[in-house]
Amino acid sequence: MKNNQHMVNIKLCDPETRVEIKKHPSMGLIFLKALLISPFRSNTIADTAVVNKTRIILKNYLPDKDLIKNYRQVCGFSENKPDIIPMPYLQTLFIGLLGRFITSSSFPVNPLGLIQIFQSFEQQRSIKTNEILDLACTLSSIKKTKKGIETNFVLETMSDNRIVWQGIATFFTRSHAKKGKTPRKRKKNLFPETKETFFVPSGTGRGYAKVSGDYNPHHLHTVFAKLFGFKKAIAHGMWSLARVVASLDREFDINGPARVEASFKLPIFMPATTALGYETKADKENHKAIVKFELYDKEKGLPHLKGRLICNRVFTG
Repeated sequence: MKNNQHMVNIKLCDPETRVEIKKHPSMGLIFLKALLISPFRSNTIADTAVVNKTRIILKNYLPDKDLIKNYRQVCGFSENKPDIIPMPYLQTLFIGLLGRFITSSSFPVNPLGLIQIFQSFEQQRSIKTNEILDLACTLSSIKKTKKGIETNFVLETMSDNRIVWQGIATFFTRSHAKKGKTPRKRKKNLFPETKETFFVPSGTGRGYAKVSGDYNPHHLHTVFAKLFGFKKAIAHGMWSLARVVASLDREFDINGPARVEASFKLPIFMPATTALGYETKADKENHKAIVKFELYDKEKGLPHLKGRLICNRVFTG
């Protein structure tokens, strides 16, 4: 089979540079810096480039209980576990660290060109709202293809010097190469059985920004979205993933060790009505449930999100 990807792994060199910060960075200042440095950053990188390995650390962080409570409401989580942090919420604690990273000299690519295409997170146990946490964000790889640059960040949450939650965030930066003229026929999507539909109002982006700190303009209002090439404001990909996890948590009662991984597909233009479908496979030997899920547009049948949940499950019979 002919390989058209031309994948090149950009070298990350040791020793690792550790940067410890004292508080969460201001997202307003980060976005301003991103605007200022964007003209001087490229959307590509040389095959022979060498990037310093860097780790940004924030220690002794106590999550905001009010924010977590509001996050539960915005993302549809049950109020039955007020003292437990929802799994996806931990990702929001890294938005400032990621912003600090991609606007620093340690990151060689244009910070305004990044599109998130994948997110995974795994918790070793349920994490309580009163735990003091250490956070660490590390660039784990840069891959170059003909279409653009793929960057992977490892996100680590530690409690009592032990990793209790770990995530991988993957971003894609499209190169300025001209797109081909040959359109590909869209495949008919065969989604799992629909289990739930939910409406995504126009203000969802602003609501999620308040509880997550992610104020990227194209999520807030159509006027700003059009400046970034979108016809309407789009929902945060992490909101859609959190909303899916909230539904799965109601069904499977996610406690203890669990893993979620998801690929982001087409954006949700707000307002919209989405449908969630999933199917479950029982791993009775390991007492696990493997849930494959997809979130898609209810009317057009276009995919927004696809992934799976692996969690503890007691099977009877």
